[in-house]
Order: sequence, then structure tokens, then C-alpha cells
Amino acid sequence: MTRSVEEWIGKTDDEAIPPRVKIRVFDAFDKRCVNCTLPITGKLLPAYDHIVALVNGGPNRESNLQLLCVPCHAVKTKSDVRAKSVTARKRRKHIGFKKPRTITRWRKFNGDAVHAERER
Repeated sequence: MTRSVEEWIGKTDDEAIPPRVKIRVFDAFDKRCVNCTLPITGKLLPAYDHIVALVNGGPNRESNLQLLCVPCHAVKTKSDVRAKSVTARKRRKHIGFKKPRTITRWRKFNGDAVHAERER
């Protein structure tokens, strides 16, 4: 089975999703939130979300879009940011970056003052 309409692929990650693609995504998910399955009508607004978030390396294309309601989208965005944070922290540690010192002055037990550089 082939598509009658070519899949939309964003040229950059910053490119906005065109209205025609939003309509196709809205219809493809039967006008319901993927997460809570509530019908998106009235005051419950739609949010077009990337299944694999752009910040986590997902593509900006129609096949990576899903329909969520605004409350479910907020929860998913929070989890995406958390996953990005964990990945970035592990990557920095693997590469060898160290956090700068927060304490730069202290005293030894004998009373001598110690002054350390901010960098380790």
C-alpha cells in the first residue's frame, strides 16, 4: 500500500508543522489523544508532539508526529527533557568534563587556610 500524499519532512528542526500536516495527523489518530484516548474537542486543545523528541535526536517528519491533548503533552515534554538531561550528563562524564568546584576556600584541622582554583 502506498501513500497518496507524500510524507512531510521538515528541512530543519525549527521548521513549524504546516496546517495541512496537522490535519492529517489529527485525522490519522481519530481525533483522540494517544495517551488518555479522550476525544479532542471543545476546550481540550490538540498538541502535535514528536514521538521521539527533537531534543533527543528524533526526526522532524510526519511519521514521527502524534496527537496529544495539552495536559498529556506537558507530562510527555517533562519526561523528554528529563531523558535529555540524563543523556547529556552521562555524555559529559564519559567525555571527561567535570563540574567546577563550588567550595573554593576551607580550613584544615590545624587551622591553615586552603584556597583552591575553581577548576579541578
